[in-house]
Amino acid sequence: MGDREIITLGTSCQVPTRQRNHVATWIRLGDIAVLVDCGEGTQRQMLHAGVRSSQLHAMFLTHEHGDHTYGVPGVLNRRRVDDLKGPLPVAAPQEALPRLSLLVDFATGGPDPLHTWVPAPSTGPVEILRLGTWSVRSAPLRHRVPTVGYQFIEDDGLRVLPELAAQRGISGPEIGRLQRGERVRGVALEDVSVPRPGQRIAVVMDTGLCEAAFALADRCDLLVIEATYADSEVALAEENRHLTARQAAELAAQSGVRRLVLTHFSSRYENLDAHTEEAQAAHPDVITAHDLQQIPLPPRP
Repeated sequence: MGDREIITLGTSCQVPTRQRNHVATWIRLGDIAVLVDCGEGTQRQMLHAGVRSSQLHAMFLTHEHGDHTYGVPGVLNRRRVDDLKGPLPVAAPQEALPRLSLLVDFATGGPDPLHTWVPAPSTGPVEILRLGTWSVRSAPLRHRVPTVGYQFIEDDGLRVLPELAAQRGISGPEIGRLQRGERVRGVALEDVSVPRPGQRIAVVMDTGLCEAAFALADRCDLLVIEATYADSEVALAEENRHLTARQAAELAAQSGVRRLVLTHFSSRYENLDAHTEEAQAAHPDVITAHDLQQIPLPPRP
């Protein structure tokens, strides 16, 4: 598995199909792993993907609908079975917390010391959590119930240029010392490095077009976004506060997204060729995801 990637554990909305489980997206950010949404059956999908609840650093729920949340009690209870210590942060829209708390408390037998709720406010984008060198921001979307999307932004850093280091007589393990903040023979990391912009990932699930969706997608290296409908049903998408594949791709193109991943497909579509064709007409790097697909972040330019 890659160092920075997503795994689409499930790609279906509302009801599962023979090929698609309820929606859930595993995100690996180097040593940090998070789960965005957790529909029914996610725990079993994790087994197929070779990832474990013990690897999670946080969980993020976009809204309270069951296709995004019915798997939460199972994943949290597995952490109890594994006797894991320390509470897992679980973020969700602030307005959804009472209902989600009932769901989890009923299934786990009462208040669970192995997780803690992180409210995502109805404003944003705003930072709600820090995970190592990553800032996690949420922003409210436009759906039938309170819904948020999430953006993961890595801190900017420095990249060592071997030729600059060699000019200063620095090589091998000495470069590691510089990266740990030491000075080597009067040379600092800044003397042999250039700025390295942090990477960005966003997950935008159930929503109609809105300013917050564009804000979350802004300059992302990878955007995971719902494409519930094909463009032939754009009126139905608007009625239900969802996106078509074409709308998702146009949003990504206008926001400067480098790689676009479509997911959350209606069960009415057995074949997703139309989704792919519509999206590729608007964006050059489109992946129409299938369950258990590993998708790397594009390398830094």
